[in-house]
Amino acid sequence: MTRYNIDTCSMLVEFNASVWTARKLDKKTTDEVVTSKNAAAKDAARVNKHLLAGRNELDVINTYVGSVRTYVYENTMPWSDSGIRLLPTSRFIEFNQRLNDSEQTFFSYVEDFIRVYPSLITAQAMALGDMFRRDDYPDVDAIEHKFAFRVNFMPVPRAGDFRIDVGNDAQKELQEKLAKLADERVEAAMADIRERLKTHLVRMQDRLGYDEVDGDRKTRKFHDSLVTGALELCDMVKHLNIINDTTLDQARVGLMQALQGVDAKELRTNEAVRDDVRKNVDALLDKFAF
Repeated sequence: MTRYNIDTCSMLVEFNASVWTARKLDKKTTDEVVTSKNAAAKDAARVNKHLLAGRNELDVINTYVGSVRTYVYENTMPWSDSGIRLLPTSRFIEFNQRLNDSEQTFFSYVEDFIRVYPSLITAQAMALGDMFRRDDYPDVDAIEHKFAFRVNFMPVPRAGDFRIDVGNDAQKELQEKLAKLADERVEAAMADIRERLKTHLVRMQDRLGYDEVDGDRKTRKFHDSLVTGALELCDMVKHLNIINDTTLDQARVGLMQALQGVDAKELRTNEAVRDDVRKNVDALLDKFAF
């Protein structure tokens, strides 16, 4: 297996954010449901109350966390099953600044929520009816600790740095296993970015095609992101190509050249340009079988 030395050109990043779920098991209602349905097993059903039913204050925070998570995934590559991602060092400054800004925005949303939280509790007395229990709601001081935003950066482990007192032979075996695992993860990470590029090329191939409607050829609709997303992806691939994969880089350059001086509006209105770009995309997919 190829040995990749990526510890100097990349690092590991871990992103975690937590938001209060506003969910609570209603034991009384659960018992009523189980009894009314004549269920023999007490755990046949669980009724979880949505403590903020009908409100969207938490939805705003959850949606924002989702957008941050998307940014993290788009700008990194998979590394481990635990959610740790691989980040090229060339992207660190921009990535770190973006996450710092995101953290501030996250907690500004949290502050907005905490500010209205007491009034939300009062409103839920009517929304939940007989299921309302004031004790289900944490105090204002406690609710703040239900939210968290964490970003950790770590170096990529090196097999040569593995130290443990198990004897020379065993240590060598452990180092080999660590090196093999790291290489497998690098290959999986590169497969991920290749798949991203391939997926977008296939999408372009489809959207730049035509449909037959009553004997007439009709252009297919697409969003501006078909072009802007492709250019952003090309820039991303340039940074995420941590092993300098020649094939991947050639595909990136080929896509950039195909879109040089072209925007979404022109692709919609100029059939010749549209066909030319699609022809180039077809050629890229044929030439680079990712």
